[in-house]
Amino acid sequence: MKAVQDALKPAGIPAYATAWKPTASHRTAPDKYLVYTVMTTEDIHHDDYLQGYRVHVYLNLWTRGDPTPDIRKVREAMYAAGYAMSSELDSYNDETDQTLIAWTWVGWMEVE
Repeated sequence: MKAVQDALKPAGIPAYATAWKPTASHRTAPDKYLVYTVMTTEDIHHDDYLQGYRVHVYLNLWTRGDPTPDIRKVREAMYAAGYAMSSELDSYNDETDQTLIAWTWVGWMEVE
């Protein structure tokens, strides 16, 4: 979803829809990157007509080292784009020195 890509641009972290996939020029994953999926549901009705959608963004930050500055950047970018944080979870893997921060963000979109 282009709206999510645009929202994440200010964070300065590469973002990929669905999954990071290796390419001929980038065979290994970056030290930090974002992966997201989007689920949209009907949300607002008025006089039996759909007026708006609720947009759930499931966003994962994968990073090596201290994730604190990147967490701050992602939060600022998503808040600035009008999303609200629903949840944030973290997990660390000793073997890979990789941290996963998993968010659910919620936004709204009017019917065009």
